[in-house]
Amino acid sequence: PFSSDRKRMEVRARPVGGAHSCAAFTLAARRQLTSPRKTSVAVVDGSLYFVKGMPETVIGECVTYTAADGSATNLTEKGRTRALSQSRRMAASGLRVLAMAYGPTLDDLTFAGLVGMEDPPREGVIEAVQQLRRGGVSVLMLTGDSKDTALAIARRCSIIGGNGESFDDSTIDISSDDFHPSSHNPMDDLEFGAGLALSGEQLDAIRPENLTDSIMGVRVFYRVAPRHKLALVRALQRHGDIVAMTGDGVNDATALKAADIGIAMGRGGTDVAKEAADVVLADDNFTTITKAVAEGKGIFFNIRNFLAFQLSTSFAALSIESVATLFGLPSPLNAMQILWINIIMDGPPAQSLGVEPVDERILSARPRKASDPILTRALLFRAITSAALIMFLTLKVFSNELDDGHVTRRDTTMTFMTFVNCDLFNAYACRSSERCFYEMNLFGNPTFLWAVGGSIIGQLAVIYFPPLQEVFQTESLSFTDLLYIILLSSTVLMLDTLRKKFFSSVFGDVVLPGTRSNKGYSARHHKKKEDSEQDFSKSGLGGSTSFEFGNNNVTPSKNKNPTVRSRAAAPISGPVCL
Repeated sequence: PFSSDRKRMEVRARPVGGAHSCAAFTLAARRQLTSPRKTSVAVVDGSLYFVKGMPETVIGECVTYTAADGSATNLTEKGRTRALSQSRRMAASGLRVLAMAYGPTLDDLTFAGLVGMEDPPREGVIEAVQQLRRGGVSVLMLTGDSKDTALAIARRCSIIGGNGESFDDSTIDISSDDFHPSSHNPMDDLEFGAGLALSGEQLDAIRPENLTDSIMGVRVFYRVAPRHKLALVRALQRHGDIVAMTGDGVNDATALKAADIGIAMGRGGTDVAKEAADVVLADDNFTTITKAVAEGKGIFFNIRNFLAFQLSTSFAALSIESVATLFGLPSPLNAMQILWINIIMDGPPAQSLGVEPVDERILSARPRKASDPILTRALLFRAITSAALIMFLTLKVFSNELDDGHVTRRDTTMTFMTFVNCDLFNAYACRSSERCFYEMNLFGNPTFLWAVGGSIIGQLAVIYFPPLQEVFQTESLSFTDLLYIILLSSTVLMLDTLRKKFFSSVFGDVVLPGTRSNKGYSARHHKKKEDSEQDFSKSGLGGSTSFEFGNNNVTPSKNKNPTVRSRAAAPISGPVCL
């Protein structure tokens, strides 16, 4: 069977009916009669060994190659070099290359040729990787394929290249007879872009305590064995990254379990991998991970917007009553009005903020740290300033109406209506922590429109419907009164615009690309654009993350039954090893 250490597999087969259908096989079977390694069984049934695997391994063990007439000709060192060069040319175009051989014994193999298989990326994978990288996710790839194949696929999928990275192998002439891959020292493999790629052999040569620093900046890991996956996951975690790894095989189970977020394939994955993983992709589609990352970021920032709205409303209501009591004024709002504000007016608009569509700025924002609190200083500043303005406007109206020292229905109605309108304008401003009210799509969140519309209808019913007037101690207001209240309350939007346009560093939570991050970001995030953490927590798929993917998962085949299925896993946000 196939072994990830030997990088090859072989099978012994005998011809059906006792005769081979290929002249080359017939000659090879006869050759064993004069072979010193012949066995009585092989002589009788004409069995041959058929071998496939990594070109470097298989070609290195062949002693002959198949000539045009099917005979076996001695394979010279120059012939091996030419075969390996052709293998590299095929691999550089993104093909997965296997060498084929056959022979009467494993010590007497004949090189049959090379097979290149193309497994193109699924539709949307390239765009998904680009979007993840723009959002601060570091996408890495672990594969058992050769270096040339891995780099070609990585370039095709935008895992390397762009974002200031460069890779130039134009100076390498693999067709030259002087080129000899087997004589090259992999530890000195700088001319082939070792800054972006490392092999399993190179990983074994690195001391465990130095592995974390050695893999920083590396995007592709090729010719890796299952043991390397676990080592890389732990190394990235020691670096402070949250690692999400994808895998489908039994050998991936330990790395999936060790990763902060193990992602198994639902269709092609084994039961062992699914049991070890935290998340199972039902469609085996890489773009689903991108959608999950976007959803996780959106949920996290929507929670913050929800808290900003709820805190500002609560602070304002509490401050109004406290200030009125402090200055010996009557209560501006009665108990029923306060309950109406807390239950009916705040509830639906606040809940609708939780389903606000993800802002493109949030998707492109630098990742936050997993330890960052939801309740930040900027959020508290927004809530406090909004509450202060709402309190001031409400008490201003109340003091203007309270001219005779006695509280009337009109006094409380004007105060009540002012507070509710300020509350609704504040809810609209809290839809985004970065965009001004005129930059937001009015119809972008239909749930919010329904919630606010229902709140407005309910508020008008409380003011103008006689049975409810008796319950809430209100009275009808004139059109002029309503216009005055609306204009006064709209200053909440003006305050919000000033904060976002001129004081974003104090009141903003989102760290946009190219800007410095908030307190708590370490210096390495400023020095390395890609060595950042990604919002992808277990609870909401939001936090810093490193994804590790298997090559087969990054570039899944368009065919339902691909010829070869890679068992390797490759590293996804913040950094992410997918």
